[in-house]
Amino acid sequence: MKDCATYRDVERELRALGNSTQAASSMRFFKTKKGEYAAGDIFLGLTVPQTRAVVKKYQEALTLPDIEKLLQSKFHEFRLAALFLLVVQYERAKDGRTRKAIFICYTKNTKYINNWDLVDTSARQIVGAYISEEMEHAERLAFINGYCRSRDLWKNRIIVLATLYQIQKGNEKMLFYVARELLHHSHDLIHKAIGWMLREVGKRDRKVLSGFLREYAGTMPRTMLRYALEHYPPKDREYFMKMKVASM
Repeated sequence: MKDCATYRDVERELRALGNSTQAASSMRFFKTKKGEYAAGDIFLGLTVPQTRAVVKKYQEALTLPDIEKLLQSKFHEFRLAALFLLVVQYERAKDGRTRKAIFICYTKNTKYINNWDLVDTSARQIVGAYISEEMEHAERLAFINGYCRSRDLWKNRIIVLATLYQIQKGNEKMLFYVARELLHHSHDLIHKAIGWMLREVGKRDRKVLSGFLREYAGTMPRTMLRYALEHYPPKDREYFMKMKVASM
């Protein structure tokens, strides 16, 4: 791709692939009606593979300011493309200065990272990686607390998904801290996200997960607990689910 490519080129290619039937389906699936969690979001009607294919052509060419313009678009697929680009550029960055610039771009634009697919395709790779590798403990803890205590649903989900970076390195401590902070969150998108991350811990070490569940299953939201127990044998699932019922 030519070095002179801009975000307009990406927009043009994505628009050309739009499909009104797919757009209507996506708007239902991603809960965009008034009162729903993604109210007002607008879709062009692309599949994720289509978006990734366009991104691949531009991942070396677009500058950070151009990617930021895409990220601030009203169209969901433009924002998703921007996040794919940020992830690629972050993972290929050879210096801390570049990684910091991408992290800052991401965190100052979280109001545009406003659906679960946008969070889930980027939070581990950018936020999880940056706070784990580039921050000292005190700064990292302050950042985690800020996102846990935010009233922004998507910041809450970002910090939950960011823990996957540590989980995949064999460290569950960050997740357990975040899970305790958000254990009684009101939204099921957070319950599902924490349950999913707990399940990832269990894949690596079921004893570690079981220790956490013995302490918190009694007060854990049922959806969160079901997600965490997904790979447990039926008898063990029943044991922990009864702890939940007994505490009600």
